[in-house]
Amino acid sequence: MITRVRRTAAAVTAVLGLGIGSAVWATSSASAAPDAVAPACTAGDLSVWVDHSQSDGAAGTIAYALEFTNISGHACRTFGYPGVSATNASGGQLGDAAGRDGLFPARVVTIPAGGTAHADLFWSDGEVFTSGCKPATASLIKVYPPDARAADTGFFDLQACTLRHHGYLRVTVVRPGPRLDV
Repeated sequence: MITRVRRTAAAVTAVLGLGIGSAVWATSSASAAPDAVAPACTAGDLSVWVDHSQSDGAAGTIAYALEFTNISGHACRTFGYPGVSATNASGGQLGDAAGRDGLFPARVVTIPAGGTAHADLFWSDGEVFTSGCKPATASLIKVYPPDARAADTGFFDLQACTLRHHGYLRVTVVRPGPRLDV
């Protein structure tokens, strides 16, 4: 009699375990699928900032991680180059906007809610200090997410060229993750 009760209890436990395991597997598989219909990221979806702790320099150029953190409650997608320019405290653009650096191929990047993607932002001190571009201190950067018509503003203290046709900033395409790639 005791053996029969033990066998029945073991069989019920096994059936329940299989049922719960299958339900968990089905749920995790569905949520792990990529969000193919995520809307395009807008300036309102993102917080833009420069991660000073991730910088690297060589031959008169310093690279920074330009971070795009999704502050919305949903995933959003982006593709390509952001628009970036240095500004004074009043928002006036200083010199040219950042040129495009083709170091990486563009691809669709889905940024989950609370997640971060990045682009590499290059600043050329050689262009700023030796080209006669009349440097001034920028305190902000204005960043347009790829294909967006509105911009975000982030703090970034750097010397900027005030004259046109002095390319002192370059930016790569947006890529997954919060890290500098160069």
